[in-house]
Amino acid sequence: MKDKLKNSLWMIAEKLIAVLGLIFVTSYVAKYVGPTTFGIISLSMLVFQFVQTIAQMGSDVILLKRISQKRYSGIRLMISTFFLVLVLYALLSLVGFLVMQEELSSDALVFIGAAAFACLFSAIDLVNVYNEAMLHARRNVIANLIGLVISLTVRYFISYFTLDPKYLAIPIVLATLIPFVLKTGWFLLAEQQRSIPAIRQFKKYSRYMVASGFSLILSVIAVALYTRVNQVSVSYFLGVKEAGIFSVALTLSTAWVFLPSALLASFYPSFFAERDPEQAIVKAQKLHLLVIGVSAGVIFSIWLLSGWFIRAFYGAAWLDAIAPTVLLSFGAMCAVLSSVMDRFIIKYNGYRYLVKKTFAVLLICLASSLLLVPHFGLTGAAISVVLTEFLSFTLLNYFFSAQPVMRVHLIFINPRKLWLLFNNIKTSDSKESLS
Repeated sequence: MKDKLKNSLWMIAEKLIAVLGLIFVTSYVAKYVGPTTFGIISLSMLVFQFVQTIAQMGSDVILLKRISQKRYSGIRLMISTFFLVLVLYALLSLVGFLVMQEELSSDALVFIGAAAFACLFSAIDLVNVYNEAMLHARRNVIANLIGLVISLTVRYFISYFTLDPKYLAIPIVLATLIPFVLKTGWFLLAEQQRSIPAIRQFKKYSRYMVASGFSLILSVIAVALYTRVNQVSVSYFLGVKEAGIFSVALTLSTAWVFLPSALLASFYPSFFAERDPEQAIVKAQKLHLLVIGVSAGVIFSIWLLSGWFIRAFYGAAWLDAIAPTVLLSFGAMCAVLSSVMDRFIIKYNGYRYLVKKTFAVLLICLASSLLLVPHFGLTGAAISVVLTEFLSFTLLNYFFSAQPVMRVHLIFINPRKLWLLFNNIKTSDSKESLS
């Protein structure tokens, strides 16, 4: 238990470093290159992150389970998957370049290529999953921190010596290349040749990964699409400059969600172990209160400080990001609440229902984006996100027939029961957490 707790703390530290690095790195680059160039960088990353998601085929989930259960078999599967993902990414990235062909000026091509290579190293960094499964998350943190420090240092020198902005492509690639090289190097030193599969085994393991990943790929694609629909809509209807501004708003409004997510991770085992359906509903309601309590303080801080922060760290050219940032922070809270409801449905084996729900969410996001973005601009895109996440958190869950999901939310329109539940957290929940 001590090792698991320590590993969890390292994982939280990794996310904190990544979030803080992302905020300060993006603000630095955005202020240096301006909204239009940054919009090209953001759009490039958007396209190739999508390519990365498809190429990985949900392999992180499959590998985590296999490595946790059968270490050496999992390692052989991981190595075979490495080459499979590499080939898939190379093929799909050609499609990515075709998508970006309208932006293929000499300057833009540098950043598009940098985004492609950065996402490539993220896609094939499967040792990251191995470290999490083997409770070696500390290695991920150290590797990511070294990559972040070197990347920031290179960015600083580019700015200090006022070099051509195209040189910023170098730290974009270094931010993922260095962690990949370090983690892979440590893995090879530790494992050496003991778990390298024979040539004849690659085909078998690759076939297994394709068969296992295919069941996840539709859901993965749907999630990858709906989380990016509004960014694409903003770029199409409003332009690359506005896409850059919206990307900054998304970054700032969602950077904090690791806080409630990390807290929820500590309570999920007790929730899944609960056999009494009535108590399961009560525990789900308590998790909702936990998310809302943490989110309220963060959203208030964003409302209070976002204007100052954007002006100080990004500059006057980015002030249009203030209103979307505040709105999108509500969307981020609804997304976390939606994840709680997804766990509730998973508890009752509603996997197929969640796949259908994901595609319904995609359709709602697409429709609302096409309607709102042309008429209300960046604010419309933010409203589309909030509307989509709110429906994903509420209405779209109520059609699950295995359990009365609506009962989880009914308490929030009953002040008396809500007050009793709030007071009950101080007593029963503290005892449950000790058991």
